[in-house]
Amino acid sequence: MSEFETSAFETSRFETCALATPEAISETVTDVMAFLQREHVDPRATHHVALVIEEMLANLGTHGDCRDTPARITLRVEPARITGEIVDRGPAFDPRIAPPPDLAALPDERKVGGLGLHLVRQLSTLEYSRQGDENHMTFFVVRS
Repeated sequence: MSEFETSAFETSRFETCALATPEAISETVTDVMAFLQREHVDPRATHHVALVIEEMLANLGTHGDCRDTPARITLRVEPARITGEIVDRGPAFDPRIAPPPDLAALPDERKVGGLGLHLVRQLSTLEYSRQGDENHMTFFVVRS
């Protein structure tokens, strides 16, 4: 279940927990997009935030072996940007330092994977820290 609130500082907040399963990811992305639309966030930023969340949760389920442990997702709508944080208990993984995909190779010759994370890095600014047994990935998407 997700919830959101608005404070006196003109910042709205959304919080939820989600499993890294296709069904839960789809529901979470739908809730995030509805929240951002209610907050009058422009369609480009809304789409970028949704893609970041979808990709990071999908990677958590595929590579993080955390399909049964929910990730915590928090969003803050600020005047100039959307700030998001995804906290999970997967293996330590800093998405900022993963190698980029070989975009020069022909599609049939490319290694599978890496394009989604590349897209996340193109659409947002990332910060990462490992705190205890949790990954804290913060992302920023600029509003139009």
